[in-house]
Amino acid sequence: MSEWVRFRIYIINFKQQRRNFSSFSSLGSMCRGRCRAEAANGGRRNKVSTFHSLMESTVSARFNTMKLCFASSALFFAFSSSGVGAVPTDPSYFEQIVDHNNDNSEATYKQRFYEKGDYWSGPGAPIFLVMGGEGAIPPETGLFYPYVNDVLAEEFGGYVLEPEHRFYGDSQPTGVAPPGVSNEDLKNLMTPLQALADAKRLVKAKQKELGCTERGTPNYCPVFVIGGSYPGFLSFSMRLLHGDVIDASYAASAPIRFYAQQIDQYDYYELITKSAERSLAGCAANVRDALADVSQKILSSPSVDDIASKIGVCPGPKIPEYSASSVSNFQEEIMMVIGYTFANYNMGNYPPDDTTDLYKTCLMFGDELSAAEKVKTLLLNLTGDEDAAECFDMNSQLPAGPNATITSGDWSGVGTGGDGSMWDFQTCSMLVETIGFSGSRDMFPPREWTMDWLTQHCGDRFDVEPKPLEYAREWGFDDIMQNTNVTRVLFTNGLNDGWAVGSILESLDEGERQLIAMNFPNGAHHSDLSHETPGPNDTEDIQQGHKDVIELFHKWLADIKAEGKF
Repeated sequence: MSEWVRFRIYIINFKQQRRNFSSFSSLGSMCRGRCRAEAANGGRRNKVSTFHSLMESTVSARFNTMKLCFASSALFFAFSSSGVGAVPTDPSYFEQIVDHNNDNSEATYKQRFYEKGDYWSGPGAPIFLVMGGEGAIPPETGLFYPYVNDVLAEEFGGYVLEPEHRFYGDSQPTGVAPPGVSNEDLKNLMTPLQALADAKRLVKAKQKELGCTERGTPNYCPVFVIGGSYPGFLSFSMRLLHGDVIDASYAASAPIRFYAQQIDQYDYYELITKSAERSLAGCAANVRDALADVSQKILSSPSVDDIASKIGVCPGPKIPEYSASSVSNFQEEIMMVIGYTFANYNMGNYPPDDTTDLYKTCLMFGDELSAAEKVKTLLLNLTGDEDAAECFDMNSQLPAGPNATITSGDWSGVGTGGDGSMWDFQTCSMLVETIGFSGSRDMFPPREWTMDWLTQHCGDRFDVEPKPLEYAREWGFDDIMQNTNVTRVLFTNGLNDGWAVGSILESLDEGERQLIAMNFPNGAHHSDLSHETPGPNDTEDIQQGHKDVIELFHKWLADIKAEGKF
């Protein structure tokens, strides 16, 4: 990497820390790129680390003096590691039903959840139900949407309730953690429908505990359900299916049209590419050229081990067995890692400036390194310590369980370990996502997604057959306007976010039904529901969006009270 690029990245990192320190002083936003451990519940899977500084031991001696000028920046770096936003919280546990579809079973399990009543003004005030998603919510994460916890809750005197999704973290219906759960139990119990029933039962119990009365009475506590990404889809679905309990929905970056099978498979990575190009002009061409060159070298190599070390991959047993003897499979898996790494960086590309992981990665691909060195730099960065790591362990990208592969049900990546296994199952069964690489509309080597591939993968992994349209047709979200049961739903979207291609981007009814869309040109993946405290570092469109949501919620609460005639 050229010395100029390395120095430029150092300055970028310094600028970010200085901004973070200022934000810390005013309870503003820090660590703006979604560091993705949060993701299961607010973004996506925790697959990769953030882009580490590429400086440390490799900057030329002539820049060392410049580095000393920034010695005072150590204070800023110290603050940046923790951030403010998601609030560590002691968990609570709820005696939850294992199988809501079996009236003959009384089996229960302990569902972990978090709650906050600091601003609760008593019966008659709203409950904000924040849906958990495809990952554990440990106590160190706790309550993860400060805009909900500390802005909406204070504005409306509301109570915040946040359940962990079944089969993630501590919330294990069978008492066995993944991947030890049987395939039959997963088919029966690991469904969005069961997760929605969990949330409904929990919020009804909490209403009773808080002294709330029946709908239509003065002390009724309206329930506003909120979520981002897959939890955004769950939020919409709660209003769709459980309108007897849920009064309104806030669905951020909700991939509804993905699950209705209404998008072209190449739309997702096309928008990822456009977002990268917006981040830094020339990025798409630089990435496309480098990946084409490396792909050609892999495919023409006599063996996987022969090429692996040249692009920074650990040879031998650290290459998954299924990929170790096939250069074509090896090429596909390496390109998949690179593809979903860019997808991760795309989701955290907020604010869209020169401090984000996406920008830094684009800057590196524009350097004068060879194509192989660029790929090596990216892969070594995923180890968490580029300078110390000798090579990239491909096994680190595998979800848990038998027959695991890097390419899994979700081609934006499923994550690793038990959580990765569960998201692989979910995208193998009811939540099918058609995502492929075109090679022309995006910056990645071509690879077509097919239902045949998914069916084979899911059968090998979980003995399950994908059912891509079952929920869309049964629940009626393949044509929302025809489903007159759906009212009071807010769809929000960051237009830089790849998931926006499968979200609801236009208001469907601004009149009686109140199916409202808000779009943020500078937003990434549910940037309006960030894990950081809203503040001056937010772009103007997100700041305005926060005000508009409050105004809309006031209107909806007034409508709910008018419906109850109190």
